[in-house]
Formats: sequence, structure tokens, C-alpha cells
Amino acid sequence: MKKITDRQKQVLEYICYFIDEHAYAPSIRDIQKHFRLKSTKGVKDHIDRLVEKGYLNRTEGTARALEVVRDSKIAVRKVPLVGTVAAGLPLLAEENIEDYLPVSADMARTDGVFFLRVNGDSMTGAAILNGDLVLVRPQPFVEQGEIAVVRIGEEATVKRFFRFHNRVELLSENPDFEPIVYCDEDEDIRIVGKVTAVFRTLE
Repeated sequence: MKKITDRQKQVLEYICYFIDEHAYAPSIRDIQKHFRLKSTKGVKDHIDRLVEKGYLNRTEGTARALEVVRDSKIAVRKVPLVGTVAAGLPLLAEENIEDYLPVSADMARTDGVFFLRVNGDSMTGAAILNGDLVLVRPQPFVEQGEIAVVRIGEEATVKRFFRFHNRVELLSENPDFEPIVYCDEDEDIRIVGKVTAVFRTLE
């Protein structure tokens, strides 16, 4: 089969997930709503390409006419999306979870992976923009300078993480933001996980 783009792969993953959950295919508007697109044209274009490349079959004249070609079926997992983090609650507490999003099993091999919605523009230099979703693999440590989700007291932030002998430095990827420095005796700081991917809606 011909290679597909990352966005086409995400659309195909969602269609596979939807069919597994409901036993019928999503409509164009179901897909539009899921990806928060302004119109159905972008959805139709992606579906046209997936049909042309042999990943989908389509029957004209019906709203739910999509069929995934057996050889192209992608194993997907439901991954929780964490939005605003409520004070005093674990990051993945039900009250913090906005939704569950499908992602290919290859990208979510580790138990406990989750999406976090980014708030702010402190990481624009790393191509992480306000409103993006970052995929996070839970782990208690990262290598120096890797991008991590760090819990500081009751809040979570996405920064480059550095640990030195007596301090922790959290660096932004935006010159408008100063480094955040904590000494070991400062408030509770811990690494929640490593950022492994970034997802963005372009329309």
C-alpha cells in the first residue's frame, strides 16, 4: 500500500476505533467533530486519499459508507486526555480527564500513557504550541534536557528538565520566558513522564 501522511493515519485510526466501538463506521460529521475541524471538506479530502491509497472502501450514497480494508486495519488504544488539572487531585483523576482519544497501539505501547493539553506558548521553539496535545509516557526520570511533564505542587507543566547537584532547572523553548530554578529543599517537584509526540489540529 502507498504511504499515508500522519494526519491520514490519525483519521484511519479514528475510523478503526469508531467501528470497533460502535460496529458501524463514523459519518463525515463524526470525524469533523472529533478533530474539531471547521468544515467537512478537510475530512472528505483525507478520506478520498485513503480510498485512493487502498486503506478504505467507500459505498456512495450513504452517510456511513466507509469500510476499512482488512490489510490496513490498525490496532488502536483509547488514551485519556487530561485538560485542566484540578488542585489536590492525581493527574489522571477522573475529574481531570476531558476525553479518551484513539491512538495507534505502536505509539501507546506503555501502560498509563496519556495526552496532556498544552496551555501557553513557553515551548514554541520545540514546535509545541498553545492548545497542542502532547503524548506522555509515564516515567520517574528523563535524560538531561529532555522534554518532560513535571508536577510542581498541584500543577503540571511541560518543560526541558535539568537536574544538578543541588537544584532543578526547567527551561522553556521561548526567549520570553526565564528559566525556572528550584533548590532541593523547595516545594515538591517530580517528573510525571516524558513527552514522546505532539498532535495538532491544522484546520
